[in-house]
Amino acid sequence: MQTNNSEKPFTYKDYSNTININFMNINYFESNSTNSHSSILNTVSNQQLRLNYNLRDIEKLDNRFFRAHRSYLVNLKQIDHVDLRKRIIYFYNGDSCSVSKLHLRHLLRLID
Repeated sequence: MQTNNSEKPFTYKDYSNTININFMNINYFESNSTNSHSSILNTVSNQQLRLNYNLRDIEKLDNRFFRAHRSYLVNLKQIDHVDLRKRIIYFYNGDSCSVSKLHLRHLLRLID
């Protein structure tokens, strides 16, 4: 998954392995509805990887992600545009996720 070394990779531990993922390959993390102790990583290539970290743990691991919603942590560098009326974030690969009313104004300040 690692293609570009301009950004420090996102690093996490999976049992006994340390895994590095290129930061620019990550669109967002979403909370796993079936297991509150894990989350799902959504990549630029539309892959989904299950991590044994909840969103709060990921925020502690890497502060480059923005909490757009209680269920989503987004990579600000992958945002194409934001639909203000529907409160939806669109990524460059066509994927999307929600942004809460509470975090919308702060998100707009960060991406401008």
